[in-house]
Amino acid sequence: MISKVKPVFVDKKDKNDWFETWFDSPYYHLLYKNRDHHEAELFLDTLINYLKPLPDARILDVACGKGRHSIYLNKKGFDVTGFDLSQDSILYNKQFENKKLNFYLHDMREVFRSNYFDIVLNLFSSFGYFEKERDNIRCLIANATTLKANGFFVFDYFNAKKIRKYGNDTSNKMIEGVKFHIEKYIDGHFVRKKISFRDNECNFNFEEQLILTDKNELEKYFITAGLEITECFGNYKLEPFDEKTSDRLILIAKKKKN
Repeated sequence: MISKVKPVFVDKKDKNDWFETWFDSPYYHLLYKNRDHHEAELFLDTLINYLKPLPDARILDVACGKGRHSIYLNKKGFDVTGFDLSQDSILYNKQFENKKLNFYLHDMREVFRSNYFDIVLNLFSSFGYFEKERDNIRCLIANATTLKANGFFVFDYFNAKKIRKYGNDTSNKMIEGVKFHIEKYIDGHFVRKKISFRDNECNFNFEEQLILTDKNELEKYFITAGLEITECFGNYKLEPFDEKTSDRLILIAKKKKN
């Protein structure tokens, strides 16, 4: 049985948000099936070595998808909770649950638990999905609220300044007989992808979008959320961030004391 935390109310005068259909599509998981799990595990090893959490630390994986980060951290002995808005992903993840690994259906804009976790992870650009700035800030506020005092928040996003310079791109990918045509382009304050393909004699069209917010803007968001940035890295080896050359923007923050 799927465990569900009631999502926030969203005004449905407009069409469904892009992620409500795309993340639950089997084609989303097909397109991204070849993500580098080895790289992700090396990153988590490096991160844990840096943060040095206690063996019984509670870790929250925000927008966990199919749980690759959660499952790996649980194998290392940590008490891990993952949540996602994709019902298909959470149903898939249920097979891996145990006493120290649990998955829930939840909207990242709403607080999951208050003052509960030692570490909250928001990884692999799982942020900036929403058109309205306040919704993206709500995600950070929710993350801060769920942290214990002196808990760590780890935020992994792309380097927006580099994306603005090199973001426009068109490519084709053939995966298991499905040819994906992908157009990535800058549209104001967003980077968008149009994903089109044909399968089983049907045409499909999906879209992705993420907010293009740079380090300075994110620092303001973090302050609003009550998070104090303690470190900034530019890749999964946790090397220094350079806005001209770094592919990633990885921020380590702590909850500010009241």
